Amino acid sequence: MSNLEQLFIDTQTNYELIPDFIEKLLMSDVYCLGVQSIDHTLQFRVLETEEGDKAIPFFLSLEIIQNDLGGDVEYMTINTRQFFEMTQGATLVLNPTSELSKEFQPEEIQAILEIDSDHAH
Repeated sequence: MSNLEQLFIDTQTNYELIPDFIEKLLMSDVYCLGVQSIDHTLQFRVLETEEGDKAIPFFLSLEIIQNDLGGDVEYMTINTRQFFEMTQGATLVLNPTSELSKEFQPEEIQAILEIDSDHAH
């Protein structure tokens, strides 16, 4: 298990770790379901949440995808910050097939990116 996955688990019992987790998440690569087309545009797979909303899933590890969705699922790795920027306006779900998952609403993502760009300067 990666440090990031462990940190994600720890945030469930210690909310003070969430900013750390978000910061590390943005610097990390995540696994997305989807394909890259010939012209290099990315087509992300969209899942429906229990509430019936559409959300783009992403995962902290390849193991989760392979264990939960099978080995022949098409996926790609992408830097989280880029992923957040590319999918702005969409709801994203981290590890949707796991017991421990997190939904990121568009407003939350926007706030994360704004905070992050403030840190960068």
